[in-house]
Amino acid sequence: MTRTLLLSLLLAAPLAHASEKETDYNTRYVETEADRRRAAFTETEEPLPLFPAADGWTELYVSPTYPGQLLIDRDSIHPAADRTVRYVLNLRPQRGGTDNISAEALYCAATSLNIRDSKKSAYKTYAYGDPVKRRWIAARNARWQNLGGRPDSAAAVRETLYRIWCHDGTPETREGLLRRLDERGGKNAASGRQNRKESD
Repeated sequence: MTRTLLLSLLLAAPLAHASEKETDYNTRYVETEADRRRAAFTETEEPLPLFPAADGWTELYVSPTYPGQLLIDRDSIHPAADRTVRYVLNLRPQRGGTDNISAEALYCAATSLNIRDSKKSAYKTYAYGDPVKRRWIAARNARWQNLGGRPDSAAAVRETLYRIWCHDGTPETREGLLRRLDERGGKNAASGRQNRKESD
């Protein structure tokens, strides 16, 4: 009797293991309400920032081939209630021309995995700046645009911001965001990363 029972258990074990492996998803993980809240994204409406002062720009390093200057207004940088980073950018042409100023938000996804309907890392332009009249012009059809895609100068700008604020998690305070900007936004920080990549 004992031998028959033992034999039955030994035969049943591989079947149970096989049936578990046949599923295409994790049967042990149960999504909690806290997980759903973290993955959900509800945009927070904010008034447009003050128009930046002409001498208040900080330059960020993009790459040796970037055609112009990427500038950011430090005073405008802050975390919003929807876990985005809000800031004012200035894409300054290399040889004169008008500053291209924009008020934007950057959303850093909690994971790079495509999980259910979770929002991907993206940015949104709310308004464009008129540097002559020093006023904001609301962006028409403002919408979130996922990061990545075609490798052009606009993508390089977003990649720079992503590198500064999204890698290793997004700081939750203004002080933390500014510290990241100082640590990762300069040419020395970027060239150090490049050297590490080349040595790997």
